[in-house]
Amino acid sequence: MSGPQPEHRPAPWAAGGNDDAAEAGGTAAVRERPGAASSAVTAVLTGVLVGAVATAMHGSIWYLDGWWLPWGLVFSGALLLCAGVWCGTSTRRVWAAAVPGLGTYLIAWAMAYLRQGSALVATDWSAPIGIVGILWFVVVFVVVMVSVIVTGRWLVRRRAR
Repeated sequence: MSGPQPEHRPAPWAAGGNDDAAEAGGTAAVRERPGAASSAVTAVLTGVLVGAVATAMHGSIWYLDGWWLPWGLVFSGALLLCAGVWCGTSTRRVWAAAVPGLGTYLIAWAMAYLRQGSALVATDWSAPIGIVGILWFVVVFVVVMVSVIVTGRWLVRRRAR
Protein backbone atom coordinates (compact mmCIF):
# COMPACT_ATOMS: atom_id res chain seq x y z
CA MET A 1 0.00 0.00 0.00
CA SER A 2 1.38 3.31 -0.98
CA GLY A 3 0.45 6.81 -0.06
CA PRO A 4 -0.29 8.44 3.25
CA GLN A 5 -2.18 6.38 5.79
CA PRO A 6 -5.21 7.93 7.50
CA GLU A 7 -4.61 9.07 11.04
CA HIS A 8 -6.16 6.75 13.65
CA ARG A 9 -8.24 8.62 16.21
CA PRO A 10 -9.98 6.93 19.12
CA ALA A 11 -13.74 7.19 19.39
CA PRO A 12 -14.92 10.09 21.59
CA TRP A 13 -16.35 7.68 24.18
CA ALA A 14 -13.01 5.84 24.37
CA ALA A 15 -11.06 8.93 25.45
CA GLY A 16 -10.52 7.68 29.00
CA GLY A 17 -13.94 8.59 30.35
CA ASN A 18 -13.46 12.35 30.07
CA ASP A 19 -15.84 13.60 27.42
CA ASP A 20 -14.58 17.17 27.71
CA ALA A 21 -11.18 16.30 26.36
CA ALA A 22 -10.56 15.56 22.72
CA GLU A 23 -7.13 14.65 21.48
CA ALA A 24 -6.08 17.00 18.70
CA GLY A 25 -2.44 16.89 17.71
CA GLY A 26 -1.24 15.88 21.17
CA THR A 27 -3.01 18.67 23.06
CA ALA A 28 -6.29 18.36 24.87
CA ALA A 29 -8.93 20.80 23.73
CA VAL A 30 -11.65 21.32 26.33
CA ARG A 31 -15.18 21.89 25.07
CA GLU A 32 -16.68 25.04 26.46
CA ARG A 33 -20.12 24.97 28.00
CA PRO A 34 -22.86 26.92 26.21
CA GLY A 35 -23.18 30.60 27.00
CA ALA A 36 -25.67 31.96 29.50
CA ALA A 37 -27.96 33.40 26.82
CA SER A 38 -28.03 30.13 24.88
CA SER A 39 -28.68 28.21 28.10
CA ALA A 40 -31.53 30.55 29.02
CA VAL A 41 -33.17 30.24 25.61
CA THR A 42 -32.87 26.44 25.75
CA ALA A 43 -34.31 26.23 29.26
CA VAL A 44 -37.18 28.68 28.62
CA LEU A 45 -38.24 27.05 25.35
CA THR A 46 -38.06 23.61 26.94
CA GLY A 47 -40.09 24.89 29.89
CA VAL A 48 -42.80 26.35 27.67
CA LEU A 49 -43.08 23.24 25.52
CA VAL A 50 -42.89 20.64 28.30
CA GLY A 51 -44.90 22.81 30.68
CA ALA A 52 -47.80 23.10 28.25
CA VAL A 53 -47.79 19.38 27.43
CA ALA A 54 -47.39 18.24 31.04
CA THR A 55 -50.05 20.63 32.33
CA ALA A 56 -52.47 19.42 29.67
CA MET A 57 -51.76 15.77 30.54
CA HIS A 58 -51.57 15.94 34.33
CA GLY A 59 -55.32 15.53 34.76
CA SER A 60 -55.54 12.12 33.08
CA ILE A 61 -57.13 9.78 35.60
CA TRP A 62 -57.98 6.10 35.35
CA TYR A 63 -61.16 5.30 37.31
CA LEU A 64 -61.59 1.76 38.71
CA ASP A 65 -64.59 0.73 40.87
CA GLY A 66 -64.42 3.64 43.28
CA TRP A 67 -60.64 3.98 43.02
CA TRP A 68 -58.82 6.39 40.80
CA LEU A 69 -55.26 6.32 39.54
CA PRO A 70 -53.76 9.69 38.47
CA TRP A 71 -51.46 8.26 35.78
CA GLY A 72 -51.28 11.64 34.02
CA LEU A 73 -49.84 13.22 37.15
CA VAL A 74 -47.11 10.57 37.35
CA PHE A 75 -46.31 10.72 33.63
CA SER A 76 -46.28 14.54 33.56
CA GLY A 77 -44.00 14.66 36.60
CA ALA A 78 -41.58 12.21 34.95
CA LEU A 79 -41.62 14.22 31.72
CA LEU A 80 -40.89 17.43 33.61
CA LEU A 81 -38.10 15.77 35.60
CA CYS A 82 -36.44 14.50 32.42
CA ALA A 83 -36.70 17.94 30.83
CA GLY A 84 -35.23 19.68 33.86
CA VAL A 85 -32.31 17.29 34.22
CA TRP A 86 -31.67 17.45 30.47
CA CYS A 87 -31.59 21.26 30.51
CA GLY A 88 -29.23 21.30 33.49
CA THR A 89 -26.84 18.68 32.20
CA SER A 90 -26.80 19.79 28.57
CA THR A 91 -26.08 23.40 29.48
CA ARG A 92 -23.97 22.41 32.51
CA ARG A 93 -25.75 25.02 34.63
CA VAL A 94 -27.74 24.22 37.77
CA TRP A 95 -30.14 27.12 37.35
CA ALA A 96 -31.13 25.82 33.91
CA ALA A 97 -32.47 22.66 35.58
CA ALA A 98 -35.01 24.75 37.49
CA VAL A 99 -36.30 26.86 34.60
CA PRO A 100 -38.56 24.24 32.93
CA GLY A 101 -40.27 23.59 36.26
CA LEU A 102 -40.67 27.28 36.98
CA GLY A 103 -42.16 27.78 33.51
CA THR A 104 -44.52 24.87 34.12
CA TYR A 105 -45.58 26.37 37.43
CA LEU A 106 -46.40 29.68 35.73
CA ILE A 107 -48.37 27.94 32.98
CA ALA A 108 -50.32 25.82 35.50
CA TRP A 109 -51.00 28.84 37.71
CA ALA A 110 -52.22 30.86 34.74
CA MET A 111 -54.48 28.02 33.62
CA ALA A 112 -55.90 27.56 37.12
CA TYR A 113 -56.38 31.11 38.34
CA LEU A 114 -56.43 33.62 35.48
CA ARG A 115 -59.73 32.31 34.20
CA GLN A 116 -62.74 31.53 36.38
CA GLY A 117 -63.75 27.86 36.23
CA SER A 118 -60.75 26.50 34.33
CA ALA A 119 -61.31 23.02 32.91
CA LEU A 120 -57.61 22.33 32.42
CA VAL A 121 -56.32 22.88 35.96
CA ALA A 122 -59.07 22.49 38.54
CA THR A 123 -58.15 23.09 42.19
CA ASP A 124 -60.97 21.77 44.33
CA TRP A 125 -60.80 19.16 47.12
CA SER A 126 -64.29 17.80 46.36
CA ALA A 127 -63.46 15.84 43.17
CA PRO A 128 -60.52 13.69 42.03
CA ILE A 129 -59.69 16.08 39.19
CA GLY A 130 -59.46 18.95 41.67
CA ILE A 131 -57.22 16.95 44.00
CA VAL A 132 -54.98 16.07 41.06
CA GLY A 133 -54.88 19.77 40.11
CA ILE A 134 -53.71 20.72 43.60
CA LEU A 135 -51.20 17.85 43.62
CA TRP A 136 -49.85 19.06 40.26
CA PHE A 137 -48.46 22.16 41.98
CA VAL A 138 -46.82 19.95 44.63
CA VAL A 139 -45.34 17.66 41.96
CA VAL A 140 -43.92 20.62 40.04
CA PHE A 141 -42.26 21.93 43.21
CA VAL A 142 -40.76 18.53 44.07
CA VAL A 143 -39.57 18.00 40.49
CA VAL A 144 -37.80 21.38 40.45
CA MET A 145 -35.97 20.50 43.67
CA VAL A 146 -35.00 17.02 42.43
CA SER A 147 -33.85 18.38 39.05
CA VAL A 148 -31.60 20.92 40.73
CA ILE A 149 -30.15 18.37 43.16
CA VAL A 150 -29.52 15.75 40.46
CA THR A 151 -27.91 18.29 38.14
CA GLY A 152 -25.78 19.73 40.93
CA ARG A 153 -24.51 16.30 41.98
CA TRP A 154 -23.83 15.41 38.34
CA LEU A 155 -21.80 18.59 37.84
CA VAL A 156 -19.81 18.07 41.05
CA ARG A 157 -18.93 14.50 40.07
CA ARG A 158 -18.05 15.55 36.54
CA ARG A 159 -15.73 18.31 37.70
CA ALA A 160 -14.06 15.92 40.15
CA ARG A 161 -12.94 13.68 37.28
